[in-house]
Amino acid sequence: MSKISLVFLSLILFQVTKYSSAFCQENFLVNKDSSYQLEQKDKDSEIKLDKNVTWYQMVTNIPKDYANFFTEATNDKMIPSYIGIAALTGSLMTIDQKTWSFQRRLYLHSPLDNKTSSFVVNFGNGTYQFLGAALFAGSGLIFHDETALRTGSNIAEAVLTTGIFVQVLKRIAGRESPIASSETGGDWQFLPSIKQYQKNQPKYYSFPSGHLSTATAVLTVIANNYPNEKWIKPVGYPLLAILGFSLVNKGMHWYSDLPLAYFLGFTFGNIVAPVKSSIPSNSSSEDKPKLTIFPSVGLNDLNFNILYNF
Repeated sequence: MSKISLVFLSLILFQVTKYSSAFCQENFLVNKDSSYQLEQKDKDSEIKLDKNVTWYQMVTNIPKDYANFFTEATNDKMIPSYIGIAALTGSLMTIDQKTWSFQRRLYLHSPLDNKTSSFVVNFGNGTYQFLGAALFAGSGLIFHDETALRTGSNIAEAVLTTGIFVQVLKRIAGRESPIASSETGGDWQFLPSIKQYQKNQPKYYSFPSGHLSTATAVLTVIANNYPNEKWIKPVGYPLLAILGFSLVNKGMHWYSDLPLAYFLGFTFGNIVAPVKSSIPSNSSSEDKPKLTIFPSVGLNDLNFNILYNF
């Protein structure tokens, strides 16, 4: 495994343990004489969590997710969103060739731009997303953290639900990606055969972006499961913008492929993991300290960090 992959894994592990430790601390209150007392939160103010997160619900929930999506999609209140997405997509299509040509020249002549884009697109790769889901779930099992366990399941469910839907749209639209385009802005070859699509995917897979849609769904799931971590969205949304920029750099997508992708990821993410106002991260009621150990990987070294919450 490359050093960059190890750094990526380290960052995910660090965030998982950070979430766990931060929410454990919420169960401890400081009284006036500065002594720590463990108090159970008001049961009426707690949000009840599912007690039986199963490994297979990430698959069995998919039909319900699609039913909820189509119910939401056919609601009249969505019309302004559809108009906005269509207008933005159409506007971007008029400058797709110019923006890609300009960025491509910079990409080919800048080693830093090349390496950065190649790294960032991994955040839209299903392999890394499922790995992140596994790390959240593993943390939940090890530390008896129901929020982390549910988040892992939600991530896998969101990636599957969003990914399948986007793949269907890709096979309907059949739009050429920039790197394989035969005409300005890429040709649209609607409903290519399965054989055609599989033989030369860049000729048909451009619209909409699967990388951006699933990455948006993952970010939405994490943010909704950890609403008290206010930094997630301010950090996550710029990363999504950089991901979109990198996908165009590498010739995988046009900018007009991105608005619908973001909308789908955001919508499915909220369907899989609805917004919650307050979530206790640890469903265990045992009154005992928590010990967390996590690795910190650098380019030339490997360290282990110990965090003790009491």
